Amino acid sequence: MIRNFSDLRAAAASRPEVVVGVPSPEDDNSIRTILLCHQEGIGKFVLSGRKDVIVSLINQNGGNPEDFSIIPAASTTEAAAAVVALARERKVDVILKGFLSTAELMAPVLHRETGLRTGRLLSDILVVENPRPPENPGLLGMTDGGLNILPGLEEKKQIVENAAAVFHCLGVTEPRIGVMAASEKVKDAMPATQHARELTEMNRRGEIKGCKVYGPLALDIAVSREAAEHKGVTDPVAGNVDVMVVPSVEAGNLLGKAFTYYLQIPVAHVIMGARLPILIPSRNETETDKINSVALGIVCGSGRA
Repeated sequence: MIRNFSDLRAAAASRPEVVVGVPSPEDDNSIRTILLCHQEGIGKFVLSGRKDVIVSLINQNGGNPEDFSIIPAASTTEAAAAVVALARERKVDVILKGFLSTAELMAPVLHRETGLRTGRLLSDILVVENPRPPENPGLLGMTDGGLNILPGLEEKKQIVENAAAVFHCLGVTEPRIGVMAASEKVKDAMPATQHARELTEMNRRGEIKGCKVYGPLALDIAVSREAAEHKGVTDPVAGNVDVMVVPSVEAGNLLGKAFTYYLQIPVAHVIMGARLPILIPSRNETETDKINSVALGIVCGSGRA
């Protein structure tokens, strides 16, 4: 089982056959991430964009352009389309956003005829080394703080399933997934608590497989067994969550940035639900976080059907 980011990077490096496609890596940040991954033996990269710009940036940052396959593309739109086409041909296993907007990347990904849709919802899963060891050793997930603004019950079901898929790739056979709310009690005035109860029941009926789901859980009860016992919550997920499913993008965005800016701990994140993992790092992310995300994408993309 992968328990920390060192394990994650080692696992990614052990999968040299996994190909990462990068549209428009035409800035120093993108190129540095690619070169650092290459130095660690993480991933095989196919780059698409203006070849002269990419070659110049690789040289300026101390790399060797001959280490990479470069597919010429005249624009960010053309580069994104080229990488998505390679993914459809199974020549790319992970997509890493370069120097283009998320909308430019996702347009060809989501194209109904030539894209990478599966019929499932796309959602973002953030992973950190659990801040509460040794009580909760291993990696901790949080979803969805990036894509789905105010998911309904069916959307949350698919968010749970995407998160479970990530943790299966990390070696967790039956991840414990807590459905988060502001209270551990079901209340009419709090739809998130009602969704949590229904997701718990769906899991118990076998409609959500490969994980243990329980909610609603307030944050203290999700991460502290002592707090759960104090409030009389006895479900084995309480106090031991592997993944927190938040009620809205605002909650996920705030919690995710609290990990980064208050706790100052490394993170990784990946979008699941398409035919392959998609990585859309922010330019504000550290190089460490970007490499962690590439490693996570490779581990999640190494066994795609």
